[in-house]
Amino acid sequence: MMKIAILGASIYNIAVYESLKSNEYYTIAIDGDKNAPAARIADKFIPIDFSNKELLLETCKREEIDAIMPINEWGVLPSAYVCDKMGLVGNSLKTANNATDKGLMRTCWMDLKRGNPTFFVFETIKELEQKIELVGYPCIIKPTFSGGGGRGISVVKSPEDLKWAYDFAKADDQNNSLLCEALMDGLELTIETLSVDGEVHVLAISDKYKPNLRTRVSTSLNYPADISVEQEEEVVNLIKEAVLALGIMNGMAHSEVILTANGPKMVETGARGGGSHIFPLIIEATSGISAPVSFAKLLVGDKVDLKQVEKKPVIYRFFNPPYGILKSIENFDEVKSWEGVLTVGVTKNPGDIIGDLKNSLERPGFTVVTAKTRKEAVQLADKVEETLKFVLEETK
Repeated sequence: MMKIAILGASIYNIAVYESLKSNEYYTIAIDGDKNAPAARIADKFIPIDFSNKELLLETCKREEIDAIMPINEWGVLPSAYVCDKMGLVGNSLKTANNATDKGLMRTCWMDLKRGNPTFFVFETIKELEQKIELVGYPCIIKPTFSGGGGRGISVVKSPEDLKWAYDFAKADDQNNSLLCEALMDGLELTIETLSVDGEVHVLAISDKYKPNLRTRVSTSLNYPADISVEQEEEVVNLIKEAVLALGIMNGMAHSEVILTANGPKMVETGARGGGSHIFPLIIEATSGISAPVSFAKLLVGDKVDLKQVEKKPVIYRFFNPPYGILKSIENFDEVKSWEGVLTVGVTKNPGDIIGDLKNSLERPGFTVVTAKTRKEAVQLADKVEETLKFVLEETK
């Protein structure tokens, strides 16, 4: 039985462990949280901070693992370090750096024919003020590395927004550098891929809905994307080029693209599957391909079959109730029982503030639904959102 070390054991990762165990992989959960929810599903749980690369390497050698799987942004660099030292299948350290530092990422994409917006990397507010005319307004400011989840990203519309945007990005900056890039107007897409020996296979494409917030947090991902055949071909060609430019020859990638008037342009790519429910649940629900199992097969050297990729309608809806203090949730058990509702959940507790979408992690709940058609799936997601009631505390 092949041993796979998995970096991350949050509540969203439970399905990853269930899928791998049902396919007879021995799973070793590694997470710094001693009460990590997915730990009870794994064959073995090791509560250590996997950002400590030497400790992680020592642990993986002791456990005699056959593969290591990053399933969030924090695990990309540590897993690459272990792969490098143990000769395992996975990303190189150079690739991991390219895929976690958005400044390096943009540099890798300089040779893409048309897929990169104007950008610059900076460290101080003074440097930002001096260089802003290179990009102009409106623009996007974000950390070059923040650990994912949309942390620290905002839209800047005028010079008056610069200081707020700088402070907002700096609060989540893990790399001591920030990125300023031109705001790209158009439909945003997410693309899930698995690279096998340098061949990039597209598993799923969604279009996003984002409310008019300067933090750019999406509230719905809709599969398959509502785009033309010609647009899809352009996007797929760009994604394949961009993923390989980062060096992702064997592994998952989650990419974001904007369809502009001048064609598709890259937003970013992560060297791991999409977050939350995308990697463990949604890719399989829409494509018929189990991402965790296919990724595991690749990592341990087994044959990966990706020939029959489907396009089933799936909606990933995030709830966006009014701002206030949460008192209770009504009708949860009712919507959970509906046909076509694959999962529904609430991530906030009574007493928590909701309705402040500073980043993706602040979204108070979610549902994943499916139906025969995309229109019917959207209607079902709408019905779930309308029925589930977020009761707020009355203000005096």
